[in-house]
Amino acid sequence: MDIKKIHWLTYASLMSLALGLFTSITFSALHHIFILIPCLYFLNKTDYKSWPKSAWALLALIIAIILSVLVNQDIAVEGYAPLTRVKYYLFGLLGIAPISAYFRGLSEEERVKRVSWLLYALIGVTTLASLSGMSAVFFGYNFLKLKAGFVDRNGGLAGMLMNYAHNMAFFEVFLTGLLLYRNEIKKYLNVNFLYAAWAINLLGLYTTYTRGALLAFLVALPFFFIRKHIKAFVICFIGLCIIGVGAYKIAGKSVIRPDSDKERLSQWVAAYHGFKERPVLGLGYMNFEKVCTRIKKDYNVDQPGFCGHAHSNYFEMLASTGLIGFILFLCWQVTWLVEVFKRNDLIARLGLPLILVFIVGGQTQATFTLGANLFLIMPLYFLTQIKPCLPRV
Repeated sequence: MDIKKIHWLTYASLMSLALGLFTSITFSALHHIFILIPCLYFLNKTDYKSWPKSAWALLALIIAIILSVLVNQDIAVEGYAPLTRVKYYLFGLLGIAPISAYFRGLSEEERVKRVSWLLYALIGVTTLASLSGMSAVFFGYNFLKLKAGFVDRNGGLAGMLMNYAHNMAFFEVFLTGLLLYRNEIKKYLNVNFLYAAWAINLLGLYTTYTRGALLAFLVALPFFFIRKHIKAFVICFIGLCIIGVGAYKIAGKSVIRPDSDKERLSQWVAAYHGFKERPVLGLGYMNFEKVCTRIKKDYNVDQPGFCGHAHSNYFEMLASTGLIGFILFLCWQVTWLVEVFKRNDLIARLGLPLILVFIVGGQTQATFTLGANLFLIMPLYFLTQIKPCLPRV
């Protein structure tokens, strides 16, 4: 196939994400459809010796996930069906080559134009989604869905509260980075437009009243300064702690939810019991949620009527993929973080705090197994690998 067609498919995959991340999972799924052929095209053109350590860690994690399903068929509620979700991780891994090749093949003028289109699409559409969700909170009418009804918390356009909130934490940190480096990005975006989008989406994030997402946002921000401005890092960290406590007090009952705390804690306890049952490769990827009710009954865990995923990436991976998958998951995160920290290009400076959002937000939500979040996390991974892993073309 003509390389130009490959590149346009690659760009179409990125544009589908820009338009769909905060509006439609179905539209976001076009990303996989468009990126499939470019991934296959570069399979035998990639210099795998140049792969970063994080890519090898991710590949090993994918293998562990597959094995966890294969060896647990005796208790697998959905058989081999969970294996279809491995595609998110494979596209995150194999997407490195076509994305790198695409941007390397552009002239400076073309790069500015294409990146500008992506940024305006992502920021514009996401801001509209935030406004639509907030209109339901404040006025009882979601103007984009044309649906009346007050809601207590902002779930964006689709109304998927937790998915929206955690993705919004990524997005608002990203916008903050663009503002901090506005002199470098003003060739891509109108800065006044960026300020307006930042303010609107900050309110959008706050009105989700999702504590894990808000904490991830606040913890990540100081990491914009950690490389060269340790004093600014410390001041920012202390200042944000004060702001965070103040916002927590102001929000009151909107964020103080003892029942929710008990439910989440019960999931962590149940996940640990599940891990102890099968410590090597766990209960099987995506299977903890299916056997959660049985585990809570067998071990007399609190909140027996509340079940689902483990509400933590770490407990979820421990229960579903065992010690092997858990260690590989940690290895992937750590190597990814270190690789990005060692660089000082714009992508790395923007990417480092976003990885912190993933790490901190993952303490209280299983973002690594939910499709709506994976459509953001895995492209974030391959986009941060553009510089260190370029394919042969």
